[in-house]
Amino acid sequence: MKTAVLLPVYNPDEKFLHLVEELSKRGFKVVAVNDGSLERCDEFFKRAERFADVIGYKENKGKGYALKRGFEYIGNNLADEVDYIVTADSDGQHAIEDIERVAKLTRKTDGIVLGMRDLSEKIPIKSRIGNDMSKIVYTIVTGVYLRDNQSGLRGFPVRLCMWLQDIPGNKYEFELNVLATAHKEGMKVIGIDIKTIYENNNKNTHFRPIKDTIRIQKSLWSYGLISALLYFLYILTICVLVWFGIPYFYYWLIGIYIWVTAMHAVLNVFSAGIRHRQKISVVYYVTCSIKYCIASLLMLLFYSQGWNMILGGVVSLLTIMLLSYVFGRSGILGKV
Repeated sequence: MKTAVLLPVYNPDEKFLHLVEELSKRGFKVVAVNDGSLERCDEFFKRAERFADVIGYKENKGKGYALKRGFEYIGNNLADEVDYIVTADSDGQHAIEDIERVAKLTRKTDGIVLGMRDLSEKIPIKSRIGNDMSKIVYTIVTGVYLRDNQSGLRGFPVRLCMWLQDIPGNKYEFELNVLATAHKEGMKVIGIDIKTIYENNNKNTHFRPIKDTIRIQKSLWSYGLISALLYFLYILTICVLVWFGIPYFYYWLIGIYIWVTAMHAVLNVFSAGIRHRQKISVVYYVTCSIKYCIASLLMLLFYSQGWNMILGGVVSLLTIMLLSYVFGRSGILGKV
């Protein structure tokens, strides 16, 4: 069972050549994707052809696009030669020993493997901001806590090449979308500790702290859009019942609670994509039901005390977000 190492590459230097040579010596099939690097970098790619399959295009399109182009190449040309794929950065952020460990665990588990850095260490501020924000939002949206969800060192079975190409996003948000989609579709993600490496205080990174962080956050929140809309409509419906003085309020509340909880389950299954191996997590829907129940009790409290129901709706929605984060950190829905 041979493993391919996929490297998205933009404006490389000597570290890239050292990496591909060493990986080739250790028995990996190396695929390097030139993500529209400057012409002055052509020499690096020519020299790398001794140790790697080098593909690419003229215009810089982003890390996600480069990865998907690599998955396409491997799926179409190397499926009979390799069984697993490890994605890694080409700028020295991933130790070769860690790449080997991720490859070994991927072969052993035949699933998705995520290399996770210790982000409690001293790391560059522009990296810490993006990582901390994505951890919080990812936990709220997916209900799963990942200590490091932006690491580019990952392992995949080659059979997931088509699935990976279908994931939305062409830049840094692609890697977050892969994890969010995997969790939503019931795929297990296995974590492994790796070294935290930021050479030269990460000055050579192509990550743009503001623009790319906004792109990532936007992509993450879109995964929770259906849930957010359902929660909002649920609270709004309760407010309407109160405003118009609908008779048998409590019976209506119970009926709407059951209906919206069921719709939450159906719509999330549908949005996850019937085309993939969707698995329904019973625990996920139990926690959703609990959050709806708590929101209902809060709205009833505001109703019984004659307080402002709009304020009650805001408090309920904030409580739901807090509970989502708590459930995620507690590992109720699964932990890496």
